[in-house]
Amino acid sequence: MPINALYLSRILLNPRSRQVISELDHPYEMHRTLLRAFPEVPAGNPGPRDTFSVLFRAEPGDPSGPVTILVQSTERADWTFLERLPEYLWQERGSAPYDYKNILPSLKRLEPGRVLSFRLRANPTRRVAKQDDPMKGKRVELSREQDQLDWLARKGTGSGERPGGFELVTKSAQDSNGEAISLPCVHACSERKVLGLKKQPGAGHRVTQLSVLFEGLLRVTDPGAFVETLARGIGSSKAFGFGLLSVAPVRASGQDGAP
Repeated sequence: MPINALYLSRILLNPRSRQVISELDHPYEMHRTLLRAFPEVPAGNPGPRDTFSVLFRAEPGDPSGPVTILVQSTERADWTFLERLPEYLWQERGSAPYDYKNILPSLKRLEPGRVLSFRLRANPTRRVAKQDDPMKGKRVELSREQDQLDWLARKGTGSGERPGGFELVTKSAQDSNGEAISLPCVHACSERKVLGLKKQPGAGHRVTQLSVLFEGLLRVTDPGAFVETLARGIGSSKAFGFGLLSVAPVRASGQDGAP
């Protein structure tokens, strides 16, 4: 399905709100709250998260300031309902607690070879394929940093009819034996285990995922595929705040922009 718009919303939340504190500890509940900003989907169709490609991420920030939530979607969200949630939004004179913009026009100007800074919180996993493994078919987390970086590099390359449209920027270095090697200009930081109860009609189950924050530089190889990757998100467990890839220009001085 063609992408006609891609909206990026920024919401400022009150860090002292009991609901906000609870939702930060249980991201799936925040996901449920955020989906209320989108139109209802007729029965029998994919849910609103899939229909409108809704992705979100809580941003690192000053503990004394507001909690910043980024939400990306192909449908424009209506955040006015948040104003009716007691003490949920950050209230500061002269500062709007939420705003949005359509970022698709700027993304369509990207050309092959363009280097961008990025931020991504993801849940890197692999599917067990060994026939004699009792975990066959299940996903297991990747806890080693090199495995996490390799996972992200594969997401950029993509597979088959779904290329990722980007590659990780690398730099030259030497290993302990003095041999020349290439290292990605990316830092992968394992943050914490995200816990939650994923509710389903008539049932529910507890889930645990490893949260990894990636920050660094990437190079666009296929602009069209890259935009599709941005809209689709990267990796699994998107309802828990994973998968939103944010990009920003790299400043001429060599300092990265803020994704």
